[in-house]
Amino acid sequence: MANREISTSYVKVTNGSLQIDAYLAMPIGNRSLPGIIVLQEIFGVNSHIRDVTERLAKEGYIAIAPALFQRLAPGFEAGYTLEDIQIGHAYKDKTHPEKQRQ
Repeated sequence: MANREISTSYVKVTNGSLQIDAYLAMPIGNRSLPGIIVLQEIFGVNSHIRDVTERLAKEGYIAIAPALFQRLAPGFEAGYTLEDIQIGHAYKDKTHPEKQRQ
C-alpha cells in the first residue's frame, strides 16, 4: 500500500444551477492523476466514506465523495445504529434522479 502525503477539503461542485457539497482527497503535488468518485452509503459522507476517499488518495488517485442527500439533508452524516439506518433509508427513498434536475 502506498502512503503518499495527501490533502483533504470540503468543496462545492457546481453544474449549472446545481451545487453539491463533496469531500475531496488528493495526493499533494501538481500532476495529472486518475480520479475516482466514491459514492456514499445511506449514512451520508460519514467518517467511513471520508476514510475510503483518503485511502484512495494515498494510492495515487484524486478521490471525491459527493453528498448525495444534499437537497434533502445538507450535511447529513450518520452512524450505524438501527435508528440511523431508518433515517438513511428514508432519505434514500425520497431521492429521485428526475427531481434532482429541477
